[in-house]
Amino acid sequence: MKQTNARPGNVRSLRSHLPPTPRESDGILVQEEELSSATAQHLFRMRCDCGRSWFELELKVLVRCPACHRLNRVHIT
Repeated sequence: MKQTNARPGNVRSLRSHLPPTPRESDGILVQEEELSSATAQHLFRMRCDCGRSWFELELKVLVRCPACHRLNRVHIT
């Protein structure tokens, strides 16, 4: 580590030997904000042989079609 004999009055003369500080550019703006949370849900799309499709939040083995009211066994594709 290099030692200097700088006095408080000589700080300007030391700064003249340093490279100039970069000016603001059109870079990335970084901001701090409070972090919150989000909730995710799986969404399952069901489709009956009659052509009707709908969504369920739970993967069930048996579902009833809302259009034709047939009971369908669920196959995962």
